Amino acid sequence: MRSRPSIRRCARLLLHALPAFATAAEMPAVTAASLFENERLWPYRVTLIEPWQPADREEPLKVGSSGVLIRVEPRGVARIDFSAEGKRQVPIERTDLVESANRIRRGELAKQAPNFVHAIATRLVDSASGTLAGLSPEAIAGRPGFLCVFTDPDDEAFEALAVALAPLRDRHGVVTVLFPQGTHPDARTRERLRSLGWTVPFLYDFLSEPYTRTLIDESTTMPAVLLQTDEGRVVYQGGLRADDVQELTAALDAAFGSAPVPAVATGAGGGR
Repeated sequence: MRSRPSIRRCARLLLHALPAFATAAEMPAVTAASLFENERLWPYRVTLIEPWQPADREEPLKVGSSGVLIRVEPRGVARIDFSAEGKRQVPIERTDLVESANRIRRGELAKQAPNFVHAIATRLVDSASGTLAGLSPEAIAGRPGFLCVFTDPDDEAFEALAVALAPLRDRHGVVTVLFPQGTHPDARTRERLRSLGWTVPFLYDFLSEPYTRTLIDESTTMPAVLLQTDEGRVVYQGGLRADDVQELTAALDAAFGSAPVPAVATGAGGGR
């Protein structure tokens, strides 16, 4: 049976985020041009304030259409998950993103945790645990970034990838998370990781595919990697080869090398 994190544990996770927003009201007002750089003020949910016409739909998405913000892109668009309407790249000015960011800045809109942490905190399996169990939300609280790895654990190159990526586990406090591709029972994925000594957390099997399509485009060639902040801002994205992780390592060091490294909780990606 799967062990799910308790509501009390989730509440403790959210409390970790409070100090980060204590001085937000002292920041300058957010604009569409500065939104990308103010990720800590990104809201979790987004609403259209103007109709927007996707290229693959006959009718535009209506004012009031709401979705989950995946991330803000540097070219003035936001990647939003509109559920049944799909993942869309929407111009920022068509949304309430700037308004909501300023409401968070002024303390008028609550933001309880960084967006990506909020999205996955209770959806990870702890492969370092002695039994099949969910990862404690506290294990990722306060972490500055996440190295998301998209690959099939049954692929013949998986072992080589695990060996190549092992030195990046918990580097500068960044958590490695596996998004298993294909259909794999959670118990089998856990045993596969443990057999390789690469006990990183991974998405539950029934969530891995939809979360993969939320974070990266369907046309992405696998295996792939996405290095992002705790809010979801992309630092590095690309294909993944076991014999070539130098560029990824350099990107991780450049983005997180000066970040404070939090104490590593058991099961957060290290076999402790």
